[in-house]
Amino acid sequence: MNDKFLISTAHNFLYHQQLASFKWVLHGFSLRFDPELKRDLNLGLNDYQPAEIVLENRKRLTRSIAGMEIPLVTVRQIHSDRIVAIRSKKPFVTAPEGDAMITAQTGILLAIQTADCLPVLIVDPTRKVVAAIHGGWRGILKNILVKAVDQMQKDYSTVPANCLAVIGPGIGPCCYEVGEEVVRAFSKEFTCADSFFRSFIRNDLSSRPTRALDLVAPSKHQLLESGLLPQNVFSIESCTSCRTDLFFSHRAEAGKTGRMMGVIGIRDNQGAVN
Repeated sequence: MNDKFLISTAHNFLYHQQLASFKWVLHGFSLRFDPELKRDLNLGLNDYQPAEIVLENRKRLTRSIAGMEIPLVTVRQIHSDRIVAIRSKKPFVTAPEGDAMITAQTGILLAIQTADCLPVLIVDPTRKVVAAIHGGWRGILKNILVKAVDQMQKDYSTVPANCLAVIGPGIGPCCYEVGEEVVRAFSKEFTCADSFFRSFIRNDLSSRPTRALDLVAPSKHQLLESGLLPQNVFSIESCTSCRTDLFFSHRAEAGKTGRMMGVIGIRDNQGAVN
């Protein structure tokens, strides 16, 4: 695991040293197991755990990250390039569809659910704006990271070179075999697509060659294309599929698993602890 990623004192989420240096930023990447609750910390409203447990898990996570319960803002993720601007603390009656959120609103946490896809958090420390992005292969193919940074520029006059981005836990190229249709789609969209894939021989009777996608590679490419500086883009080295002791993995667990969250927010000086 990258040494800039640290485990919280509650041992239920990871945080990044660089983002933690901004005292006004709240952030974290949830882990699979909560030792205090002595159960999996599933944060997705699916069949993995009863809804009442999931809602308590979510409250537990916000208390751990913010020091108190604060609103957790989610969208209905559809593997799109849709960016949702969050402009108040007022909860949605129905969560909007989208795969990225940006905000300058204090006292809330933007939350992206994952179980192999990448959670990407962006901070603009100059304008005090944050973003949370769901980085699945379909959204990345649609340049969702570029579009999120563009929206920050349009809405908040963000200067990308001032931003920091942290790419959280996701499936690695060691485990993410994809079909040729995915390879072709990326090759059509990106001139450097070959660098996003690894080739290997399957260790089975077929001994056929196959390709694996490194989701971090096109994510970093898009962030740098957006104007972020290389020294301000960070990623974790652990693979969710390899480390099901730490993370949920849709692929490793054949779809029968929980969901983690990558969350980010702006501290409310009137409420959250310093």
